[in-house]
Formats: sequence, C-alpha cells, structure tokens
Amino acid sequence: MDRQIEDLMKQGLSRYEIFEQLKKQSGNQMRLAQKIATCEPDSSSAGTLLINRVLLALCLLQASFGIWVLYSNVVPIDEEFGWQGIVATFILTIFYFGGLFRMSFTGYASFILLCASVLAGYVYFFNRFPVVSIVGVSLAAAGGVLAYLVKTRLFPHMGFMDVKKDECGTYIFE
Repeated sequence: MDRQIEDLMKQGLSRYEIFEQLKKQSGNQMRLAQKIATCEPDSSSAGTLLINRVLLALCLLQASFGIWVLYSNVVPIDEEFGWQGIVATFILTIFYFGGLFRMSFTGYASFILLCASVLAGYVYFFNRFPVVSIVGVSLAAAGGVLAYLVKTRLFPHMGFMDVKKDECGTYIFE
C-alpha cells in the first residue's frame, strides 16, 4: 500500500484524492490516513517538516516551563502534589514528543487538547501569577496553533478526532 501511495503522489494527486481512491481497498481508514500523511515523496513538504521541528522544540520548551512553574510555585505550597505534577508532566511530554515526532494524527489531536487545557490553566491563574501566565499562555497558544497547522496539512481528510463524515455518511473536507 505504501508503494501505491507514493506512486499516486508522484502522479500529482492530492492527499484527498489518494484517500478517496484507496479508502475502499483499506479495511482501516485511520491507518490509511496515517500512511497517506506520513508519506512524503516530494520536496514540497519541507515547510511542514520545518514547522514540525519547531513544534517539537516548542513542546519541550512548554514542558520545561511547566516543570519550572510546578517546582517554583506548587512544590513550596504542597510538596507531594507538586512532585506528582512534575512526574506526570515529564511522562506526558515523552508521549506527546513521540507522537509529534512520528507525525501521528493522535499525537497532534491530543497535543492540541493539552495546549487548550494548559491555556485555560494559565488564564485561570493570571491574577496570581501574571508574568508566568503571559509566558504560559503564549507558549500554549503557539503550540496549539502550530499543531493544528501541521495536522491540517498532513491530514486534510481528517476531522478533529477521526475521519470526517456528515449525517449521510459522506466525507467532509475542510
């Protein structure tokens, strides 16, 4: 199937057209979507790869900032909860980084959800820690926007969480 996708891309077909052609041959549309997204035979994807590398660096920066915030603000107040938050942030960062590195649809979707929840947390604590909140909001917003940008470039045939279909069962494309 990978060879067939590469041949269709070399013929100049878009990811949308390839997905439409091969969806009946594939038993798992999510796996087909992943294969189409990660197949990059042409050089036009250099911009997407660059944005993905920036996103990887931003993911690590956001996690480092979050760990610093937990260590400096939460550990002095509640030591056990602070250290649990640091460990959870470290473990989640490994999973998110792996998903973004592999250019996984699930990695992008879940990282966007994480950025939204982190953004809400920093906005909530804005009155207490304004400078920290401004930096946290900007990191989370930038990460969410970049993840969405790469996800829509790699997976134009996918919705936010799965293959997009309307009420009649036909596919919806953005």
